[in-house]
Amino acid sequence: MRIAFVTGGGDCAGINSAIARAILQGETKYKNTFIGVKKAFEGLAADNVEEYVMELNSSDALRIFDTPSTILGSSRFAPFSDKNKAWAPDKILSNLKKLGIDAIIATGGNDTVNTALGVHNINFPVIAIPKSIDNDISGTDWMLGAHTAIDYAVKSFKSTSVSAETHARISINEVMGRKAGWLAFYAGTGSGADIILVPEKKFSLTGLVQKVKELNDKKGYVNLVVSEGINFNQNDPLFREAVAENAGDKILKSMLTEQPEIDPHGNMKLGGAGIIIQRFLAQGLGVGLSRVRQSNTGFALRGLPPNGFDINLGQRFGRKAVNLLQENKSGLMVGIRGMEIVTVPMKDALPQYTLNAMNEDELRDLGVFFNVSG
Repeated sequence: MRIAFVTGGGDCAGINSAIARAILQGETKYKNTFIGVKKAFEGLAADNVEEYVMELNSSDALRIFDTPSTILGSSRFAPFSDKNKAWAPDKILSNLKKLGIDAIIATGGNDTVNTALGVHNINFPVIAIPKSIDNDISGTDWMLGAHTAIDYAVKSFKSTSVSAETHARISINEVMGRKAGWLAFYAGTGSGADIILVPEKKFSLTGLVQKVKELNDKKGYVNLVVSEGINFNQNDPLFREAVAENAGDKILKSMLTEQPEIDPHGNMKLGGAGIIIQRFLAQGLGVGLSRVRQSNTGFALRGLPPNGFDINLGQRFGRKAVNLLQENKSGLMVGIRGMEIVTVPMKDALPQYTLNAMNEDELRDLGVFFNVSG
């Protein structure tokens, strides 16, 4: 069997670990051969597909198993979107035949798994491996990259926490998290954040300012962790004031009213939530921006060398994916529940896995801020 790897969506730690073990498992046990396709499904749909191909063997596996990101590059190309579905799926099938590929291992998040499901539905064998620092896909306790990102974020945010205490400041750390706040939650609790803001939970800006004031009066400093995907209530008095014609902070007004960019899968391109919260707090507390500092780890959490957990998880996922293809399985995603590597139908993996799965009292006790009136 000749197997192709594609790695779509945002990069993260552990992807190369999965590729490496799949190669070692396939070569040793089944005499499989492997290629990597650069730029994921965009490469597979290219007219010059041969230029996107990278031959891979066990020597490559031993070289890459603990390296950051993905050796294959990535893209967010959506072959089954309204824009591309008339031509891209047929082109992908034609190119797979041209390259002599028998099956695909696709590593990615929600959008990549959804694309892999589309490939399965046009009768080409494919197994998915979940990866995302957001850890936001169903059917698995962990996705590749999340553990490594949390480890780094905790160390980074603990540093800003110490600095905030030293200089009597309010510190804001923004992390990724479009619809799920797992990264903010784990990084916030791990670093001792006072307040964690997540996309799943609504909050009052007025209430937030009051909470920060109370903590600042008590301790002299405050630490917040903010998901990029937090939602602002446009009826909130502070929001209405910030976007009014005579608003004093023109930068804040611009950020709240600008039209977001949209990626090929229809997702808004996010970023800037930390700056928005910084400006709301400075305005609400009547202090200068130098008193409220913000940082955005963003992409710094993606290109990290994998920690031991993600190296192990990647290898377990890669081994399982090859075994499933050898058993003529398709349309499945591998995952982990407890300590067991499991399989999940791709369609069952697609619903967003969010903090709503957790008890609200526990979330609130651990610092997640929501449902505050004001």
